[in-house]
Amino acid sequence: MTQQTPSADIRRDLVALLPRLRRFALTLTGSEPDADELVRESCGHAIQKSHHWKGEGRLESWLFSLIRSTWTDGSRNRRRGTAGSQEQGGASSAEAAVPQEHSLLSMPEGCASAFLLRELEGFSYAEGAAILNMTVEAFAGRLCSARLRLAAIDVDMAERRA
Repeated sequence: MTQQTPSADIRRDLVALLPRLRRFALTLTGSEPDADELVRESCGHAIQKSHHWKGEGRLESWLFSLIRSTWTDGSRNRRRGTAGSQEQGGASSAEAAVPQEHSLLSMPEGCASAFLLRELEGFSYAEGAAILNMTVEAFAGRLCSARLRLAAIDVDMAERRA
């Protein structure tokens, strides 16, 4: 009976976390359809593996790690799919609507995810590094790269306005 309660809690909490999980998946995949599929697949894994969740630490850390590992495990297949969707112009509507969002997604691998985890989700450097399965130093480096890139975009936009 105790195994059903954590599973029910995870299902309930998954619903509340879906926007955050999707945003993180988007930083990994770079495309909305792929991010949606990754979240669906990861949520299924989370429900199946809910017995691994012991209630210690933050549930979202475990879920973000699960998304990252699901993405890593299937990255070869997804990259082929992502290349096809980008050639068809699948991201162009998002690009036109929110150019800064596209700028975040066009960052080198890991930079957008590090930025999102630290600046938007509020994870510590150690938590973010654990989610992305890297050292704290590598996480800090990617975060710094993301910040510098976004600062350069702001300067370019300010010059265009002037």
